[in-house]
Amino acid sequence: MPELSLSALSAVRAVAAHGSLSGAARALGYSQPAISRQVAAAEKAAGQPLFVRGVRGVRTTSAGELVARFAAETLVGLDRLGERLDELTQGPEVRVRVGAFPAANAALLPFALARALRQQPRLSFTITEASSPQLVNQVIGKRLDVAVVASGPGLPLPALEGLRIAPLPGGELRVAVPRGHPLAELEGAVPVRELAHMSWIVGKGARDEPQFGAWPTLTEPHIAFRAATWHSRFGLVAAGLGICVVPDIFAPVVPETIHLVRVDDPNWLGRRIMAVTRSEVTEVHETVIRALREP
Repeated sequence: MPELSLSALSAVRAVAAHGSLSGAARALGYSQPAISRQVAAAEKAAGQPLFVRGVRGVRTTSAGELVARFAAETLVGLDRLGERLDELTQGPEVRVRVGAFPAANAALLPFALARALRQQPRLSFTITEASSPQLVNQVIGKRLDVAVVASGPGLPLPALEGLRIAPLPGGELRVAVPRGHPLAELEGAVPVRELAHMSWIVGKGARDEPQFGAWPTLTEPHIAFRAATWHSRFGLVAAGLGICVVPDIFAPVVPETIHLVRVDDPNWLGRRIMAVTRSEVTEVHETVIRALREP
């Protein structure tokens, strides 16, 4: 039997899958005449027709079904061979289980994982979103490798005993206002007294889930709306229906219709954001933590 080239096998598999030469050409990025030539070469090697041409496309003969099936198995096998050869030179793929509280999961973590992948392309990730205490429990229970958690006023205190803690930037809070709002026009940080009579949009969720409320040191804030998701809160802010507290780490993904302002409040002690791991941290986990700490 004459030799079947990989190009011919690829063409046969694509024509069988798409039912037409034109569909195979689009899928593979070739011209239709090029696909026709590869199919003809495959039929010559097989010594018999592989396809029956019709008005509405092509259908495989018994020989065509056999060649298409072996083509799929061969090409998949070659892909796996390439992956195994890459592992010999670059090392095997390493999966890291990471988790973060919702605000960090939306902004801080994605950019950090992208930085980590640029340093070590063989990494892969699973992502969990939960409250800080839940994340810490999953690290202790070895269901997570690295967790981004927060602690401070208004938040439940995670049980961090026996864990390795790496401080992260971004614990500051800001206030989101619509573009053109009077607070957006002020230079520098806004005195906290300017927030006293504002309408606030706050978080909404289960009782055991910490939510972002009004500015933490205000005693009797006016709550205009409660919304479960950041998208809903930002929509209400952009419409001018109130303002909301936003963690500093959220800044890179805040919509352009919203302006973030800093607040001058000497009574606000701030929050801490940390990367938490078990004591037996690996070099791969260190890579993720370094990526989280980079600006």
